[in-house]
Amino acid sequence: MTVMKKVLSGTVKGGTIDALARELDMNRSTLMAMIDFLANAGYLEIAGLQCSCQTSNLCEKCCGPESGSQTKMYALTLKGEQFISQGTL
Repeated sequence: MTVMKKVLSGTVKGGTIDALARELDMNRSTLMAMIDFLANAGYLEIAGLQCSCQTSNLCEKCCGPESGSQTKMYALTLKGEQFISQGTL
């Protein structure tokens, strides 16, 4: 299995970037660069985050665009799913 395929498969399982980097025996910065590449190439997309405080005025402070939050969730696109099942990039 190629490294790119392992990264995409790892996003399906969920978990943190740090856990996936350990599993793949890879530096976190290298993994983030690969994830950014895969997102820019259309294999991954950034999934929308939902606050648990949606009914509160504080929601914008913890999850809004001005929050400074670095939390991102990635999801496979159809192109990513096809790559995992076919195996060519």
